[in-house]
Amino acid sequence: MDEKTVDPRGASRLCADLETALPTLGKAVFSQPTDAHADIKVTVRPVALRGERRYQLERLRGNKAYHQNLTAAELLRTAAEELDGHYRQVLIVFFLPLATTLLHMVFASRMMACMLQTFMLYDWNLVLACIGGTAVSRPCAGDAHDREKSYILAEGEHIPALVDLGVFTADFRIVRAKYDKYKQINRFIELVDDEFSKTGRRDITILDFGCGKSYLTFILYYYFTVKRGMNARIIGYDLKEDVVERCNAVAEKYGYTGLRFVRADVTRDVLYDEHIDMIVTLHACDTATDYALWYALRRRAEYIFSVPCCQHEVNGTIRKGGELDIFMSHGIIKERMSALLTDAIRAAVLEDMGYEVDMIEFIDFAHSPKNLMLRCRRTGKRGTKKLAEARRLREQYGFEQTLLSLAENDRK
Repeated sequence: MDEKTVDPRGASRLCADLETALPTLGKAVFSQPTDAHADIKVTVRPVALRGERRYQLERLRGNKAYHQNLTAAELLRTAAEELDGHYRQVLIVFFLPLATTLLHMVFASRMMACMLQTFMLYDWNLVLACIGGTAVSRPCAGDAHDREKSYILAEGEHIPALVDLGVFTADFRIVRAKYDKYKQINRFIELVDDEFSKTGRRDITILDFGCGKSYLTFILYYYFTVKRGMNARIIGYDLKEDVVERCNAVAEKYGYTGLRFVRADVTRDVLYDEHIDMIVTLHACDTATDYALWYALRRRAEYIFSVPCCQHEVNGTIRKGGELDIFMSHGIIKERMSALLTDAIRAAVLEDMGYEVDMIEFIDFAHSPKNLMLRCRRTGKRGTKKLAEARRLREQYGFEQTLLSLAENDRK
């Protein structure tokens, strides 16, 4: 067994070291956090799930531990985005075959150079530990561990609207109670950036349904106009008049001429009759997500970014009637199955009507249980067998699903 202390002074080094160790990983421990928002300790262990190798991420927060099973690629991405630079000490434990260990002992000087080259660590304590089989764990030296995670929207960045909305303090630091919200909107923007960094477009029109306090709406406007230098027209829709008035006041205060907010009901109001490039929903409640998706389908929006919320419709109408009955014996299992079934049917409808759909874990479950995103790009290729499967499930279990019904009624 070998142990390796990693100096977290660069995301590439940490990820390279972790990736090197993955095939024979025993565990990896991230401890001594450098900021108050980080987990107290994060431990990574290999696990076997249905015969496949996965990596269990255990996050210690207070006196509670939260677990998540990841693929190798997901683990490396999490390490780069959430762990690197946030811990003073990182310990990676990996196992070496017996023959390799003997070679270490016999050809110590030669293996020393090989290990230094492989791991890019100039640490004699580590080399001696690998040769002798002892354990070494020491704090990483230097001040470089204070490097912050490289968010698209960095803490300290001059975004005055976030001060008015209560996400940033007056000196543009994150309000502690809003840290999870800050991570959510950053993650959303990262996923949007993945799509639009590939395009050379200069103009964009976006509708945001159920915008609420509009953290995301303002950040989208900032991202497209300031970060990407585009001409953006964004409209946020919400049912609450006071919310709409306040958001319009903030937009006017900072001269966001391409941003406005409208009180409207997506289920019945006529909204926008010009070309739409993108539609977003972040936690639009229950069937409001379905109506927003249907509006995007009818208007042939080029992109859809939707993070659904509280899928009560299927959960309230589903009944026993087939192979899935075992999932309905306990309320919490039934609720989660209904949520997954709802989003699976939404994806089927979108694919059938000409969209490529990626189902993405939007944010860590510990930060929000509403953590699935449907990222959709219009291709125009209509017709799949998935819609027929969705209908079969509905007939078998008797549930209602609004987007599926809207799509069927449109074809009659």
